Amino acid sequence: MKNIVFTLLLLVLLPASTLASEATIPAGEPMVRPRGFGVGNDYIRLSGRMQSLFLWRNDRDFDRTAPFYNEQGQDVGVLGTFIAPYLEITPVEQLRMVTEMEIGLNIWSLQDPAEYGTGDDRFFRMAIRQLFMEGNFFDGKLGFRVGYEQMFDLSGLFLGHWLGVASVSTKHDWGKLTLSAAQVPDQTYEGVSFDDNNFNSDTLVYGLRGDFPLNEHLTFSASLWGMHDTQVVDQPLNLATLTAKLAGQWTNLSFAVDLGFQYGVTKHRASGDDETTMAWSLQGSFDMRQPLNDNLSLLLHFNTMALSGDDEHDGNDFNGAWFYSGKSRSRTMILTEDDLRDRGGNIDERMAELRQGDSGKFYLVRPGLSITDLSIGVEVMKFFRPMLTVGAGFVLEPDNALGNRFVGVEADLHLEFLYERFLSFDLVGGLLAPGEAAAAFTNRTSDRASTETIYQVEAVMTMWF
Repeated sequence: MKNIVFTLLLLVLLPASTLASEATIPAGEPMVRPRGFGVGNDYIRLSGRMQSLFLWRNDRDFDRTAPFYNEQGQDVGVLGTFIAPYLEITPVEQLRMVTEMEIGLNIWSLQDPAEYGTGDDRFFRMAIRQLFMEGNFFDGKLGFRVGYEQMFDLSGLFLGHWLGVASVSTKHDWGKLTLSAAQVPDQTYEGVSFDDNNFNSDTLVYGLRGDFPLNEHLTFSASLWGMHDTQVVDQPLNLATLTAKLAGQWTNLSFAVDLGFQYGVTKHRASGDDETTMAWSLQGSFDMRQPLNDNLSLLLHFNTMALSGDDEHDGNDFNGAWFYSGKSRSRTMILTEDDLRDRGGNIDERMAELRQGDSGKFYLVRPGLSITDLSIGVEVMKFFRPMLTVGAGFVLEPDNALGNRFVGVEADLHLEFLYERFLSFDLVGGLLAPGEAAAAFTNRTSDRASTETIYQVEAVMTMWF
């Protein structure tokens, strides 16, 4: 046993090739990938990242009225750390196995390294994020991937989940086709042993994706996803999501435009009648990196997204709200997910409901939502990246937001310091001037119209290995 452990350690530590090749692009296009390096050899390679985070925010909502019981105050303060090791094993060129764990985000004031009770909240958090095997044969004409990964649809607005998925693909000069089937995790009527489980109350997704290069710069992609959801008793949902995307990539700039349409039927949800879903999504982004001289580059990012809303009557025979993953290409950190570390609680999710109950994985923003943001910055000597982001959000169906349309304006000053490719320090100061549409869903007291500004400071240290 000692010899086996020693051999594995030796394989990992061998500096046969200090820089690893970029991992094969998966069917789901994960947002977080290894930075293309690690330690090991052609057989086994270890990489990953460790991150420590500090966050302070002056309030949880937009109302300064102190709750009757206010012993802990209204501000938010978090210190935490996590590590995400990423292990690749490639026994032959055609086969690869990947394991990615995440230990944390462990909160300094809560998780206790001396605690032995795994069921205790104070025990260190551990999760296996990715666990899959993949093969690539006949020069890409036949490929497969099976296991856990983070799966995205073309836009990321419908699928952006950690789930179990099986995919087969074929790649040719004219493009690539990928057929996938996945199961979204939930705990509805699930048992511990194999014999206690079935498919009667699960969420299954399945789809076909095609990527077709138009020339050396432009690619057109299309996908059709189906979802069969039976989490809610006697209210099964069958949903189809069609997405099309046009993307361009040049040396110093890139863009992507995607459009989505959803159609589905939920049985017995409208007072015993069926509910029909017809919804749409739109997203467009533009990125530019323009060198001004050898030591200075101009950085620009623009993104706009829109999700359709429902009418003012919930539970009737029509739903116009998009089944939303909570993911987007927006750079805002309060209106949408914080890209430095997703902690939940961003405004787009607070304004939504989980149609499948507390364990549901899809958000329905019944007021509808549009968010547009612009980021401008520079990169100095590949060491310092200051960037200013300004974003604004609006509701498309104000009747579902107490008659209000304005969600808010967010401004973030992001200072990033880099050491080679191995270490970064991010310091962010941000504020949100909210509107009454956001306050209607966020404020915890009876004053749903209060729109006091919230502001925050975030500091993140990340090391890649």
